Amino acid sequence: MMPPLHRFVLLLCLSILPLTGRAAALPVAVSIPPQAHFVKAIGGEHVDVQVMVPANAEPVTYEPTPRQMAALSQARLYFAIGVPFEQGWLPRFQAANADMTTVDTIANIRRHPMGSHDDHAGHDSGGHGGADPHVWLSPALVRLQAESIRDALIRADPDHARGYHQGFRRFVAQIHSADEAILASLADLPADSRRFLVFHPAFGYFARSYGLEQMAIETEGKEPGPRELARITDEARSHGIRVIFIEPQFAQGAARTIAREINGEVLTLDPLARDWTAGMRAIAVTLREALAPDRPQGPSNNASSPQAHMAQPHVEP
Repeated sequence: MMPPLHRFVLLLCLSILPLTGRAAALPVAVSIPPQAHFVKAIGGEHVDVQVMVPANAEPVTYEPTPRQMAALSQARLYFAIGVPFEQGWLPRFQAANADMTTVDTIANIRRHPMGSHDDHAGHDSGGHGGADPHVWLSPALVRLQAESIRDALIRADPDHARGYHQGFRRFVAQIHSADEAILASLADLPADSRRFLVFHPAFGYFARSYGLEQMAIETEGKEPGPRELARITDEARSHGIRVIFIEPQFAQGAARTIAREINGEVLTLDPLARDWTAGMRAIAVTLREALAPDRPQGPSNNASSPQAHMAQPHVEP
């Protein structure tokens, strides 16, 4: 008979064997929260995703914390998406972790110029402010990014290639479902109700995808001066615009000034929601309710959003 101590040691070894036999998740890093959704949707339990720019931070000016830099030293992959944050920080990240591979997820994407005042399907701004980095707000472009993510995960972790292929197919189905839902929700907006005014021109790709037209207050990353502010106010009045959309990551002063002048209100659109599918649908719901011809008009002092009152987003299988 086996001595009691030996039996205890054997049982202990058997109990921890499943844990030690399980491969550690692949550590990867991304710049912004929506990318974490993409990578996790494709990689599932096989990836551990670190986000460098939090959802409430402005990607142009954010500086990573020492804790983030320490965690980044363990990353095997960095998925770049072309946001301004990366211009100054990616070289530092690579210097801090020479073993980390940077994956350009927009290598196969033709970016449009950053919108200045008018930005809609078939109309470019002439290059003001450089290329528009907000490529995660177009379902078609997210599909291209997903392909780059899938391929990079397979190269780095071929043992789980099957799982990455399966995750990619599930995510593509989510993209298609969200796209169809947004198309349906905006389909009945009349042609003269498809123009919207934003502070920061982040929604050009969204506008192109769904037949909308974006006007922006900010130009080349700068708030407008008094003369430009007056021009934008006059243009908003001429188009019957009564809502100005802001992002929670940006200051609200100029938007509120124009809102007072046009007897309008300020609402929030968040392009950096970590749950990309729910975030895209929330943007569509907010725009649909704000642009509807039968919407009651009136001033508001709150940067609120119909997102708070929307139904729970559809959960993909």
